[in-house]
Amino acid sequence: MTKIGVIADDVTGATDVAAAFSRAGLRTLLALTAEVDADATDADAIVVGLKTRSIAVADAVAQSLDALRALQQGGADTFYLKYCSTFDSTPEGNIGPVVEALAEALGATVVVTTPAAPLHGRTVYQGHLFVGGRLLNETHMRTHPVTPMRDSSVPRLLEPQVQGSVRTLPRETVQDGVDAVRAAVTAAAAEPAMVHLVADAIEESELATLAEAVEGLALVAGSAGLIGAIAQRREPQGGRIPSTPAGRTAILAGSCSARTLEQVERFRRSGGAAHRLVAGPGDTAEGLAAAALAWWAGQPDDASAMIYSSSPAEERDPRVPDAGTLYEQAAGLIAHELVDRGVGRLLIAGGETSGEVVRALGLRTALVGEEAALGAPWIHDPARDLHLVLKSGNFGEPELFVDVARSGASR
Repeated sequence: MTKIGVIADDVTGATDVAAAFSRAGLRTLLALTAEVDADATDADAIVVGLKTRSIAVADAVAQSLDALRALQQGGADTFYLKYCSTFDSTPEGNIGPVVEALAEALGATVVVTTPAAPLHGRTVYQGHLFVGGRLLNETHMRTHPVTPMRDSSVPRLLEPQVQGSVRTLPRETVQDGVDAVRAAVTAAAAEPAMVHLVADAIEESELATLAEAVEGLALVAGSAGLIGAIAQRREPQGGRIPSTPAGRTAILAGSCSARTLEQVERFRRSGGAAHRLVAGPGDTAEGLAAAALAWWAGQPDDASAMIYSSSPAEERDPRVPDAGTLYEQAAGLIAHELVDRGVGRLLIAGGETSGEVVRALGLRTALVGEEAALGAPWIHDPARDLHLVLKSGNFGEPELFVDVARSGASR
């Protein structure tokens, strides 16, 4: 049985994939740098979580190629590039350039790609990406501060990013079955330039068809949806999936997505202790962190609590244009100090915030456990008895923060 290697363009995307593997019963190693250690030998799958979604294209390509080499050294021989199910990118990249660099390194001339993830409400039809039944460019992603998505056509979004050609793999072909999809891939391989085949998928059964059809391809790309379907075709070979112990939970929320804002509000309404980071002109990450940690020190020793910077757009201070960076840095400082004080359970909300926390903690590899929410598993650092959930901003039910805090007290 081959070992799957995944390169994810952000940390919460990596945990989303890792959750899909865990759901399929696969023992999964999560690497949070472009290095894979000896623990990989006992894993069915290896996921490398980078922070390349919004950095310079050249840096994203270089880091992704480093991750590919690390996965190959760890024994992986089937490869997948995981990007966001809302196709977060700009006309420059980084999805297209990274796919093409990986394809060249692996000798791939056709890459099947789809952001479809029906479990998360992401579907693709006639090449258009829908989020919760709405066209991508009609959702909150239209005004995303870093990667505003003002088109729903995945081929149109991808074309300016790549040198190869972009084709669609329509739903009718997918519904015709595995042989029809493979025939389309074979036809694309006959073209003189590399081909990106953007696949339609509305139902999980269509992802299952694609998963079977792409077996044997050097590289596949997409959201957690397709790789989850690929995982379901695997027989677990590794060891036991770890469980999560009880304990006090620190919740650090930095995402400003609608779902995270709802989770923050539900936690506060439940009576949970909460401290909000609010940056004003002249504030520093160190100062924000110090105030939050002083507040934390005043909470009961056995009580879970939340520190958050999440806020709707109208509440953000225009005088502090770099507030997002300050909040991320503060979250890293806070997480590092809380772990030093003995906190063993953390829930981090937001991809950029999660990336900064991982960096601050020096977390290199972790084993993936049970899901706290769909697409958001617990990850475990056995060396420090540290247990984290790194949650994408849009993931989880509204009561997630409340439920995780209560589970820590009741296990």
